Amino acid sequence: MRNNHLLILCFAAISTLSNVVNAEGEAGILSLRGQGHFYVGIEVSKPDDKGAVTVKNQMYVGFQLPAEKRHPYPLILIHGGGGQASDWFSTPDGRDGWLDYFVAAGFDVYFIDRPGLGRSPANTAYGELGGPANSQIINFLANSKHWPGDSASATDPSILAWLASSTPGPYAGNEIAAADISELMTKIGPSILVTHSAGGVSGWWAADLNPANLAGMIAIEPAGSNPVEDVRSGLTFVPALPTDFAPVKDAENCAMQATDKVSTLSHYAGKPVMLVGSELGLIQGIPCAVKALTQAGVDVKYTYLPDLGFMGNGHFMMAETNNGELAQVIIDLATAIK
Repeated sequence: MRNNHLLILCFAAISTLSNVVNAEGEAGILSLRGQGHFYVGIEVSKPDDKGAVTVKNQMYVGFQLPAEKRHPYPLILIHGGGGQASDWFSTPDGRDGWLDYFVAAGFDVYFIDRPGLGRSPANTAYGELGGPANSQIINFLANSKHWPGDSASATDPSILAWLASSTPGPYAGNEIAAADISELMTKIGPSILVTHSAGGVSGWWAADLNPANLAGMIAIEPAGSNPVEDVRSGLTFVPALPTDFAPVKDAENCAMQATDKVSTLSHYAGKPVMLVGSELGLIQGIPCAVKALTQAGVDVKYTYLPDLGFMGNGHFMMAETNNGELAQVIIDLATAIK
C-alpha cells in the first residue's frame, strides 16, 4: 500500500511538472492528416576507392498537414539568423508557436532548417563563416515589451531557451539555401514563403529561381529587402543591371535605380509580396525597400504592426507574449494571397 501511495505521489509530481513545462494548447486542438520530414538538395559525391559516397548541402524539411485543409497554398516557414525550424514550434516560456496557429488555421505547413543550421549539416568551413550565436545578439534582437522574460538579461531562462536552438556551426550560404528551397517548391507546388530576418535573403533568391511555384511572400523584417542595395546579385532584373551598376539616393536617402532607365524584377511579376515590421524591431530599411521594390515592378505592401494597434513588439515577434494575436496577422495576410 505504501509503495502504491508513493507511486501516486510521484505520478502527481510528474504530471504537475509536465503541466508547467509543456503548458501549451493555446492554438487549439490540432487534427492532422499527415506529418513527417524529408530532405532536399542532397549532393552526392563520387564513390571513393571502397565505393562509399558522402552527401552535402542537404536541407531538412518537416511538415504538418491539417485534417481539414482550408487554403490553396501551403506555407514554407524560413527561419532567420542562427536559428532553425524550432523557432516556429513554441515560445521560450512553453506556449504554442506560430506553427500550431498556422496548422490550426487550415494551412499545410512546411518548415525548414536552412543548410548548415539545425538538422541540415551541410558545411564544415566553420572558420570562414564565423562563430556561433551568443546571448549578446539574442538580447539585442529580443528587445520587446512583450518578451516572455527579461530580454536584457544574458542568463534569463527565456533568453537561454531561445539561444539553445542557435547553431554552434556554420551556415552553408544563401545560394545553397535558395536552391534547396526552390527544390522544395517544385516538390510541393505553388507555395507562400514566410521568411524571417536573415532568412529573407534565402527566400528572395528562392522565389527568383522558381517563380512558377511562388504564390506569394510574407517577409517579416527581412534581410536583403532592398533589391538594388542588398541582393541584386541573386535576383533577375530585366533588362539586366549593368556590371558597374550603382544605386542613386532619392530625397529620402533611399537606394533606388535611376529613373531614366528602370529594370524590373520580372520573376516577381504578379506575385504579392508583404513586408511586416514591429515597433522595436529591425525595420529601418523597410520603407526604402518598399519604394525600391515598387519601382522594380513588384506588388508590395507593408504591414506595420503599430498601425494595427500592436505596440512594443520586437524582432522575435513569434516568441513574444502576444504571439497568438500576431499569428493571426500573418494568417490574414496569407489568406489574402489568392
